[in-house]
Amino acid sequence: MTDYVLEYCDKVLNGEIIANKKVRLACQREIRDRGRIKDDDFNYYFDLKQANKAINFMALIPKTDGTKLEMALFQKWIVGSLYGWREKKTNNRRYNKAFISMARKNSKTYIASCIAIASLLLENKPAKNRQILFVSNALKQAQIGYNMVSSELRQVVKLSPSLRNTLDIKKKQITKLNDDSFVIACAGKAETLDGFNPNCCIIDEFHQAKDHSIYNVIKSGMGQQKNGLLCIVSTSGFQFHAMYEDYQIMNDILNQKIDNERQFIAIWELDDKAEINDQNKWIKANPLFEIPAVKETMLENMQNDVDLARAQGDLIPVLVKNFNMWYQSTRDSFISHKEWLNAITEPIKPFKQDIIFGIDLSKSNDLTSVSWIIPDFDNNKFYCDSHSWVATKYGLIEKMKTDNINYQALEQKGECDITTLESGVIDYQAIFEFIKNMVDQNNLNVLGVCYDPWSFGYLLGDFEKQDYPLIETAQNNKTLSFPTKQFKECLLNGQIKHADNKLLSIAVDNAILIYDSTGQCRIDKTRANNKIDPIASLMNAWVFCSSQIIEGSGKANNEFYKSEEFSF
Repeated sequence: MTDYVLEYCDKVLNGEIIANKKVRLACQREIRDRGRIKDDDFNYYFDLKQANKAINFMALIPKTDGTKLEMALFQKWIVGSLYGWREKKTNNRRYNKAFISMARKNSKTYIASCIAIASLLLENKPAKNRQILFVSNALKQAQIGYNMVSSELRQVVKLSPSLRNTLDIKKKQITKLNDDSFVIACAGKAETLDGFNPNCCIIDEFHQAKDHSIYNVIKSGMGQQKNGLLCIVSTSGFQFHAMYEDYQIMNDILNQKIDNERQFIAIWELDDKAEINDQNKWIKANPLFEIPAVKETMLENMQNDVDLARAQGDLIPVLVKNFNMWYQSTRDSFISHKEWLNAITEPIKPFKQDIIFGIDLSKSNDLTSVSWIIPDFDNNKFYCDSHSWVATKYGLIEKMKTDNINYQALEQKGECDITTLESGVIDYQAIFEFIKNMVDQNNLNVLGVCYDPWSFGYLLGDFEKQDYPLIETAQNNKTLSFPTKQFKECLLNGQIKHADNKLLSIAVDNAILIYDSTGQCRIDKTRANNKIDPIASLMNAWVFCSSQIIEGSGKANNEFYKSEEFSF
């Protein structure tokens, strides 16, 4: 009996099938787990008969046009893994969650439809009332998988008189009449999903989800299922929201930084964007390339997409959809997520050091942020961090939903303070006290407090009494353009490092560059709810650093900032 799971892993690891790092790690995990089966502290075993039963069953499912589909080896690896691995004590499935991601047009919907059909017809735990859900942000997207199941089952019942009397296939629901199990498509809304208790749920195009609310409702509904499967099947996307956060966790599991024996992971992607220039590497994101006839057809179309993207000067959409890489959607993004992550360093608590503060006070329901830079002007090295204050004028829960940020969790991490005022507005005095306490407790030398003049009059007197050098930073392209470009250059050159500050990272992800007719730029945001206040306050502080790099001095010159010479 052929072990297709091991066969795929062997071919990946010996190089016969070219694969990316994450797939290779997943295959190494498989080999490692096979060697642990006899260990008393390992609770799972691999049932080859169950694996092949599922593979053979799915191989019988005809395509929507009625023709037979030859399963690719990577598809057999997925199916065999999900159905072959079992708990020793219960014989229930080992993997109750799956994260499957690949470039578009690589049969992910087919895989999802096969899993759904197997859950309807092959599974017997529970014996009755199995609920199989296709879920996506939009009902139209969820219906794609459902419609494929419907079409495939219509082909099946033509060949099987017994199933013809068992299945009731309708436009909105497929029901197995002898045990009341059913398949439906649902829009990804918490209120819609709340009443379900699914045995199998397939979340399609999860990259579109702004947060984990859908996922959490489904997971909660599956809490009593002992043999359930919650399966994410999706390409990558342009927004670093829920799926990207999960993607990072999957990477940590594969690298053995996090232990999760119940999570199956299969991620096909390019390892580096430079591989877009090598067609031999495209299989890393497009596993269906292992079938020569499919590769021949897809290769020409994909090369045309790449050539057109190059001509248009924007490869990002192709890298995301054709090669399953995570990138921000706009070519005018200030700093890419990867570039920012590469500059993370261990937190530095300043003591008896020079420091520059930048302040961005809130308007309406925005954040108020204070960022600071610890400079080493002699070596042109800079360390950055930030702290924010959150207004709750219209309610904290509503704000967290609107902004898609868990401020309560970030407050526990020490990255922000949520206002305690009954009005919900931010107490500006807390900003002054934060800076004063930080300076006094750590004996810091303040080179400058750089502020956006909007509403700063509320705090001006307090800061003047401390004799801090105060630097008004005009919020226009003339003032901000050169420092903005210089900040990115210094970050990429390794001169700027920063703490692993989630709220600051969110702000960087949200920041784009807007240009005027002269080519000067400053940061902005695409949507009102995309918070950029932490990076805006940091740029205020950087304007001072920029001038000092040019001037070759670490001391503030307020007269310079007030003069007509203060432009870049």
